[in-house]
Amino acid sequence: MFRPGTDEVNVQYEDVLCNFCHQPWDPDDPSRPLIEGHHGSHLCGECLSLAYQAIVHEGQNLRVEGLPCSMCLEQRDDECWRSAEFPDVCLCRRCIKQGATALEKDKEYTWKRPVSANAPASAPAIDHDEESDDDSDSCSV
Repeated sequence: MFRPGTDEVNVQYEDVLCNFCHQPWDPDDPSRPLIEGHHGSHLCGECLSLAYQAIVHEGQNLRVEGLPCSMCLEQRDDECWRSAEFPDVCLCRRCIKQGATALEKDKEYTWKRPVSANAPASAPAIDHDEESDDDSDSCSV
């Protein structure tokens, strides 16, 4: 999303906001990456971490019938995460996993997917979920 009143001809970094927390993007902060979805949607690394933990590790599902994923714009049957601050947007499991895969591959950022709270401290952050991490479809970095 973009800050209200953004000049579409001259978009500044601070005009680019995460759809889920409304925080601006800071391209100089390697700990705060941003993923771009369809039609100007954005997801920051902090919200991706919260969503990944909630959906993949805790099994939450805050899907609301008729509410499409803000990143891929699809109404999917898989689990969705919604920010407590802005519950009118949701993030589907597929986009969560694609975003995690994309950010881990991007060497400009230090983002790592969250490890389950039940995992041993020495365990690597590997997702043993049966669903594929196919990142070919909807999210881009």
